[in-house]
Amino acid sequence: SMIPDTIFVNVKELIEDGIVLGGKYLDVSRVPSSKSLDDITSSLSIIISLLSKEASQEIVLDGIVSLFSKQSKNIEELQQKLTNAFATSSTTSNYNKTNTNVSIRLALGSDTKIINAIINAYQNYTKITPLPKIGLIIDYSKGKITDVSQQVAEIISIGGKVTFAKNQISSYGITNGTTKNSGPLAINLQSVSINLPRLAFESNKDETYFRARLALLMKPALSSMALRKKDISDLTRRGLNPILAKNTQYMQRSSVSLVINLVGLKEAVFNILGYKDNKDGRAILHKVIETAVDVGAKKGKEIGDPVHISMTETEGSVRFASLDGEKYGKNSSLNVPDTDNYTQGIILNATEVGDYTSKSEKIVECNKLSKILNGGLSVNLQIANDAKITDIKKSIEKTAELTNSFKLVRSIAICGECGFKDEPITDKCPKCKSPYIV
Repeated sequence: SMIPDTIFVNVKELIEDGIVLGGKYLDVSRVPSSKSLDDITSSLSIIISLLSKEASQEIVLDGIVSLFSKQSKNIEELQQKLTNAFATSSTTSNYNKTNTNVSIRLALGSDTKIINAIINAYQNYTKITPLPKIGLIIDYSKGKITDVSQQVAEIISIGGKVTFAKNQISSYGITNGTTKNSGPLAINLQSVSINLPRLAFESNKDETYFRARLALLMKPALSSMALRKKDISDLTRRGLNPILAKNTQYMQRSSVSLVINLVGLKEAVFNILGYKDNKDGRAILHKVIETAVDVGAKKGKEIGDPVHISMTETEGSVRFASLDGEKYGKNSSLNVPDTDNYTQGIILNATEVGDYTSKSEKIVECNKLSKILNGGLSVNLQIANDAKITDIKKSIEKTAELTNSFKLVRSIAICGECGFKDEPITDKCPKCKSPYIV
């Protein structure tokens, strides 16, 4: 892809002086320096739509609370205008198989009135949208999670997308590697995943040889990522990504991080290399990640770009498992029974979280991995379909005590005929009686 994968952007800096597009996007309305609520919400809607075309996976919008800080006199009007802005910006055309996700980052402990208005607007938007394109990332490092947990539980129960984090991450778990940079835009390229189970299988099940092969494989992968970054910069300078170009002085002020994703680490170490899932086995697992981080740091100095290692959700997990199944057979040690994908990140079950403490094995492992992985770790809190709102609220509050970031995951049935999702659906849609449920 010749556009970045993830963009972290301070939307206040993009909108405050009006949307500057120069001679590009001539069919897009020019909104002057935004002062009134109407101008700001119109600009927000336009900027979300345009930025969605300039990233393949996700855009993370920061600074939205300070953008509306002077609009706290009429909160009800702000909520309505924001709901409309979210709804109109969600109509952007797709250029890939999957939507470009849009995440709005809210830091608790700042302007409570505005934060509540944004969350209310998001809840209204979720009610009227069968599959929301926009999600929330709530930073609870300086605020109380109990202030919003009830409302977030309600949002999740109607199909909303919410992630909690104490640092700057995307909803996939990718860390913003350039938080110290004061520019309005930070870019991540993370489309390279490494199939660790196959690497272990082809390393004669020898752990030292496996780590050496991982290091060798990473070097050409990072060189090709650096070339991709150069190509994206060249195309941006020539006008392919106008918003990026205008706000990074044609990529002169851009900060780009290269992220390599490790897929199937547990299968590689425990199933193929033959280690047990105990303290010694997990030490090997950490050693593999540390090797990748060290190689990335050295290669990053060579190519002049920061390199980070992550374990986050990608479509590569299912693809790798399928390819390995075809090549080596479903019954080889490479394949894991009862699953069609390799592990990526950590999955916590909401029904079990209540029994965990900070010393529980799974939580210790989760926090250790998030510390070693400098590119991000996806932690999913899996919520049952029949979970009550009070149970969801409790599991959110408990998980927030134990981890630094987690994404709420709950599947919701939607009628494929009319988009109805207001009540639990079993065999037929209660509204249009269609049996087509997605």
